[in-house]
Amino acid sequence: MASPEDILASFLPFWDELDAAKRAALVAGTHTHRFDAGAHVHNGENDCLGVLLVLEGSLRAYMLSSSGRECTLFRVGARESCVLAATCVLPMITFDLFLDAEEQTTVAAIDSQVYASIIQGNDAAEAFTYRQTAERFSDVMWVMQQQLFMGLDARLAVFLLDEVARRGTTDLPLTHDEAARHIGSAREAVSRMLKSFADQGVVALTRGHVEVLDKGALHDMINA
Repeated sequence: MASPEDILASFLPFWDELDAAKRAALVAGTHTHRFDAGAHVHNGENDCLGVLLVLEGSLRAYMLSSSGRECTLFRVGARESCVLAATCVLPMITFDLFLDAEEQTTVAAIDSQVYASIIQGNDAAEAFTYRQTAERFSDVMWVMQQQLFMGLDARLAVFLLDEVARRGTTDLPLTHDEAARHIGSAREAVSRMLKSFADQGVVALTRGHVEVLDKGALHDMINA
């Protein structure tokens, strides 16, 4: 594995602008964590883990309703970072954000207080932080648009097409419960909709798998 200095230099575009003392503080405040698939990484606003740099694997960011229903907001893949887990650094984050490991995942976490001390005195670091925040909120707004203005069929179609693109295959290892958790719907409703898709020849359903047969039909549902 790369040294902490190399990891930070590859993730933080403002690294070269820091003096030796600030670089040393970042190195001392950065720790590596490994998570198994499905493990909780960040548990809401009271869990200020820090700025996360994903070295390998991927994280799923989601909201959780009072009834336990989940809705995926965005994913953080390998070589990407997530500043929204440092909620104590970003006081404008007023909602609970949860992060789970989607697969075996290794992250480097920069201590929140150390990171806060860096961005307070460095315009480039502050700009990077707020640019990262804005990009993630763009993802969140796309999800909110789906929730507010799209029917279940269109939301499910968006999810399936995204999964095909992300995984690089039309044969998706996916249960109905997993699909429901991602799009913030009830499993029973998603099961009925997938059955309707199958009846139309858009997908084929087998245990633990959804195979997309007609991507064009899914696009038509989104654009209807």
